[in-house]
Amino acid sequence: MRFRALAVAIVVALAVPAIHAQQGRPAPTPQRTPASAPSGAPDLKKVLYNAADALGMLRGSQEVDRVATIRYWAAGTMTVNGQSYKVTSYLGSVNYHVPGMRADITRTGPDGKAQRRIEVVSDKYAWDEAQPGTNGTPAAESANVRQLHIWMLPQGAVKAATAAGAATRVTVEGGSTMLTFPIASLGATVKATLDAKSLITNVEARMGTTVINTSYSEYGDWNGDDYLSDVMFPRHIVEKVGGVTVLDLTVSKTNTYNPYVVMPVPDNVEKAQTGSQSAAAR
Repeated sequence: MRFRALAVAIVVALAVPAIHAQQGRPAPTPQRTPASAPSGAPDLKKVLYNAADALGMLRGSQEVDRVATIRYWAAGTMTVNGQSYKVTSYLGSVNYHVPGMRADITRTGPDGKAQRRIEVVSDKYAWDEAQPGTNGTPAAESANVRQLHIWMLPQGAVKAATAAGAATRVTVEGGSTMLTFPIASLGATVKATLDAKSLITNVEARMGTTVINTSYSEYGDWNGDDYLSDVMFPRHIVEKVGGVTVLDLTVSKTNTYNPYVVMPVPDNVEKAQTGSQSAAAR
């Protein structure tokens, strides 16, 4: 799928000392093979490296995370307030640097009528749109949950676990490697499960009384044969809230070549949310 094992071993062996030399720090002691490693939890840095590498996030000779934005197209089903919908179109646009996300959803309910729902979050601001980028309606109460979804996507989970630094823990449970880390700004705790290939198969997030569990499977490069990027993304996504399935998507296409993704905060949304926060602080 990517480099052969021998080539990867050679690149890593050469690149890591060079990177640390440029930063004026001694190179770390090479990791021992699992056969000679002591018993106990796996090495955190190695687990994070393997997870980022498995997802195709590491680029260039210095193997730096270059995934800044992602778009993915899907279809499936969703449940809202106990009501079932057929999702005929789902476009997720994610920016990890803002951070922000726009979910543009077309769905059909029991009445057979098509509905379009566009949900957006950018940093601490959330709003809904009638059309992408226009007619924003404040949705401040949804800001934290929408932000959380950014960091529950596979690439987002690796970024968040890395950003949490020493607060991230790695364990082995039932033969699977687990990464547990906080997202302090949201008051959330996240646990990601990795398979034998270091791909994330499940992410569970707890934020207050809300428990969101999302499973990921059938990883591949879904950019198209003439646009392959070697960035892995799950074909199948299933999200549960409180144990109830609320979203079941099958991804048909991705753009992982850092597409243009922006979510400028509308003036009325910023004023409304800032005003409500100021009132609450009084």
